[in-house]
This record gives sequence, structure tokens and C-alpha cells, in this order.
Amino acid sequence: MPEDPLTSSGGTRGDTMSSASSVVTSEGTMYLRGFILFAVSFVLLLYRWNLEPIIYLLFTFIIFRVGLWLLSKTSLFTDESLPESTRSRKRGWQLSGLLIASFFIFILLGGVLFLNLSPQTGGAAESFDSPHFEDGTFQNMDSEETMANDSFWGTLRNAMVSDSQRSPNSVLPTREYQPLELKDEEISITWLGHSTLLIQSLNHTIITDPLFGEEHTDPLFFGPTPFPYEHTYSPSQLPQIDYVFISHDHYDHLDMDTVEELRDSTFYVPLGVKAHLLRWNVNERNIIEMDWYDEATISDEFQVAFTPSQHFSGRGLFNMDTTLWGSWVFELHNRSMYFSGDSGYTDEFSVIGERYGPFDLAFIESGQYDPAWKDVHMFPDEVIQAAKDLNALSVLPIHNSKFELAFHPWDEPLRLVSSKGAEQNLTITTPMIGETFLLNQTLPSEPWWEGVAIGTPSFLKTNPLVGVALAPLNLVGIIWMVAGRQTKRNLDDAEE
Repeated sequence: MPEDPLTSSGGTRGDTMSSASSVVTSEGTMYLRGFILFAVSFVLLLYRWNLEPIIYLLFTFIIFRVGLWLLSKTSLFTDESLPESTRSRKRGWQLSGLLIASFFIFILLGGVLFLNLSPQTGGAAESFDSPHFEDGTFQNMDSEETMANDSFWGTLRNAMVSDSQRSPNSVLPTREYQPLELKDEEISITWLGHSTLLIQSLNHTIITDPLFGEEHTDPLFFGPTPFPYEHTYSPSQLPQIDYVFISHDHYDHLDMDTVEELRDSTFYVPLGVKAHLLRWNVNERNIIEMDWYDEATISDEFQVAFTPSQHFSGRGLFNMDTTLWGSWVFELHNRSMYFSGDSGYTDEFSVIGERYGPFDLAFIESGQYDPAWKDVHMFPDEVIQAAKDLNALSVLPIHNSKFELAFHPWDEPLRLVSSKGAEQNLTITTPMIGETFLLNQTLPSEPWWEGVAIGTPSFLKTNPLVGVALAPLNLVGIIWMVAGRQTKRNLDDAEE
């Protein structure tokens, strides 16, 4: 019998369609495999080049694209009256705008709710009759000094490049706190990390910028977590604290949880910080606010003065510089100590030195510096110059060894301040965290940081075979993606 044309034609067409479908499926699989191979090998290359922040950005972009794809499956912004190409492009922009707007609304709404409901942000400061208070904010002595912006690109580059040296990759060695038996006019000092110092005499126990716990430096989990310590510290492990001295209200210097534990102590704070403490249930009679160069006699053997620093303040989006910042001078048993808080280098150090120096010991911030914020944090050579201006006999570098807040290696401040101090014949004392020593006796100076292991990098970063293989794998992935995409285009053209 003659072959039925319809049957013959249908069979041929079916075979052709089946074959084309098979090719399309095969090439789609090739493209997918190529994309996966390229993505994995490219991410590994970024990882080996210490560009982990870029990986996080790519991951964020992928999440955005997945969200966009899911929205495209809905009927949102579908307009059948437009041509298909125009409709598709316009809808893509509308869906992208919706995602971006939703993200920012979520962040804004969350921030507003947090700032209005969370006690962490503290209270609202009032206006002050102070020569340093102008137009609702406090000003530095040199109001011309501003945060540097000429190093923006350098800072951005540093932010994009990770560095394992910025934080210790092992537990930091520390000492268990052990109080000394004090007699007569002896003064003991214990550095508890960052800017927290415990100063004791027979009749007085003082603590500066107390910060304990293992949580983030801010309540929204954006801030860094503390480095792991061999020993941890808390107010319950320390003697009864008589006096708490606060330098300013940033989260790494004024901690709500610690303040609540110490609420029975007497707080000496800069102007405006009282509002925070009141919100955290500290009794008003336990709070003494001070302006720059205010002085107070606490007892016959203990006098203090609040002195300037060059910094800024704020715990939220809308209260920048509404509270004051500064440093402290302690006169205890005829011994003089200086606590810098946070500060960029300023000529005011010489004024403080002339007025209250010489100092037996200066606790000077030495860490978290960067060219982008050089006016509010000192570099190691500026620390040495500040010590000379203050007429300090010895220096204990603080504001380091607890957080990664800048781009320098975590131990660089201790290394450089020690070496530069030796060059200038300045005594630098570097006690271990938790170590207690007596003022004006032999000061500890062991380079304890040198024995800290930096950790072992992953074999994915160090293995030479992985490094050699990544570039060819990258290229193969690209070839597969191009081949798969080109084959699909050829089939589409043939069908047309």
C-alpha cells in the first residue's frame, strides 16, 4: 500500500521535534553545567585572592535575582496591552523596583522601630549652656578638623580585601583576674581589654569605659564580636566598683548591660550622657556630668578633671554629637594618671600636659586607626607624640586587642607603639589582659602578642594544585556556557 502522506509527514515531524527537543535539553544542560563550574571556580578564585567581601556581594545579588525570578511567576505588573518585548522589559524594572523598595522600607521601618523602642540607644540629650555646644551639637576644640575623605577609594579597597591578620585566629592568652593585697598608698592597675581599666587603691576602686560580654558592639548585630579570650571578665568577678568614668557614648565604650550591673556605683560622665544612664535605671544622684576642664574633688586623696579629646559621639541616626566626649585626669595619692578615651591627635594634649602633668602613667588609645578617620583616632607615631606633649613618664596602649574595627593587623598597635616608644626613650608598658601590676614599680613589658598563633589557612587557599586548576576550570565553564547558548540560538533561528 502506498504510504499515507499524513502519517509519513506526521511521523517525520514528530521525530524532528523530538530530536530538536533533545538537542535543546542537552544544550540547556551544558549551559547549566558550565554556569555551575564557572561560578564555583570563580568563587574559589576570589577566596584565594582574599576577596571574601565580594563573594558576599555576589551572594546578595544571587538572592536578589532569585527573588526577582519568583516574583516573575506572579501576575504582578502584567499589562497585556503592551507589546511583548516592551511589556517584559517594563515589568522587569517594576519588579526590581518593588524588591529594592521593599528592602529599604524594611530597613527603615526596622530602624525607626528600634530607635524608638529599644533602650540600647539611650535617652535624648538636652541643650547645654557650654562654650562647646553650638546649634544643638558639641564641637571639637578645632572645629576645622573633619573626617578625611581623600582616602575613600583606599578605604573601599581595604573593605573589599579580607585579611586574616586583622583579628587573631586563636584564643588570646589572658590572665585570670587576681586582686593584689594593697597597703598604704599603693595603686594597682588591671587592663581588661579595649579601653576598660580597673584602678584600685585601699579606699577607691575605679573602672573606665567598662565593656564586658561576648556580644556584638552594637545592638543590631552589625558590629564585630569581641576576640575570644582565654579568661572572661564581668562585674561580678571584680571588687565592688566605687566610681565609673565614661569617655563618650559609643557602643564600644558605653555598654547598657554593664551599666545596669554597675548601677549602684557613682558615674562620672560627659555632658549629655546622663540621659542614657537615666533610661537604664541608674539613680540620678549617682550621676555627675562634667564639661571640659571641669574638676571634682572626690576625697582628700582623689581628685579628677574632665579634659578635651578630638572625637565625636552618637548612638543612633539622629543624635550625632548631642553628647560630649573627652578624656580624664586622675590624681590619686599624689600620683597622676591620664585616660585618653578616643581621640585624634590634637594640640590640646600640650595644654593638658602643662595644666595637669607630668603623668606617672598615660592610658592612650592605640588602635582602630585609618587614613579615612585620621582626625578621630591616632596612628602609633601620634600616640608617642601625644605622650610627649602630655609629659607622660610611661604609656599603656589601650583601645586594641578586643575588636576588629579597622584594617590594620590586630597586634600592629602594640608592636609599633612599643618599637617607636623605645626609639624615643619612652617607657611603654604592655601588660597581658587581666594582669594586675602596681603603679610606679616594675612595669610589665613582655610582648605577649608574639606568641599568639595566627591560625592555619584553608587548603583551598594554599594548595598549589587547586590554584593551578582553577583558571582552566573557569575557562571550561565559560566555553560550555557559550556553546550551550549559541546552540540554542542556532536552533531558534532554524525554527524561524
